[in-house]
Amino acid sequence: MRKNVVRAKLKQGEPVFGMMITEFDSPALPVILADAGLDFFILDMEHGTFTLPSALAILQTARLANITPLIRVPDGMYHVIAPVLDAGGLGIVVPRVETREVAARSIAAMRYPPLGVRGIYGGKANNEYRPVKLMDYVRAANEEILSIIQIESKRAVECAEELLSTPGLDGVLVGPWDMALSMGVDPSDAIVGEMTQHVLDIAKKNNVACGIHVGDPAVIKHWQARGMTFLSCLGDLEMLRNSAYALNKALRA
Repeated sequence: MRKNVVRAKLKQGEPVFGMMITEFDSPALPVILADAGLDFFILDMEHGTFTLPSALAILQTARLANITPLIRVPDGMYHVIAPVLDAGGLGIVVPRVETREVAARSIAAMRYPPLGVRGIYGGKANNEYRPVKLMDYVRAANEEILSIIQIESKRAVECAEELLSTPGLDGVLVGPWDMALSMGVDPSDAIVGEMTQHVLDIAKKNNVACGIHVGDPAVIKHWQARGMTFLSCLGDLEMLRNSAYALNKALRA
């Protein structure tokens, strides 16, 4: 079982930096991101159009390039979590979590017994197609898979203590845009920052890594200074769009 460098760093309180892959279905992307020095990417299967075969190609390339591949699944259900882990994902991000029941169910789908309910097929892409020794593999997989939930609504923030004390949880990713939407305010509204800080405080109390996904590196650095360590900035579509605008401006200057 491949070591999860990102999970190890987060457990030591070290910051990790990455981005989303949402739009472009190419195994070249993990190689480019790894070469740039990023620690991880999140393959977005909530808003992206990736199929399991296309995800498999990206996840396997990531493992070969030594960048940690995580997947944001559409929901915290076994039938969407287990296949992408078998395809080589080293962690799961579950969106829109508002109850401890959903958090616990999601984490259970990521872990083999006795820690969870994941079914075993260890010789697939999750182990570079090599045969495994059953119990050695199970123990290693349970130690290496990174479990992240997203808090991205007013209700979730109000339940943060309950959510972030869920056994087996490694981290939480704040979604400020959806959080703002749930309150009918702009993401720049002060209340969004206050609620984000509340989640961070509860995460620290429970020894859970806390992070955020936004499109502005300055905002990332602001929250890193406050103690966030799981830091995701921009997505592939945004990066291409920003570069295209900058290129056009430079060419026509």
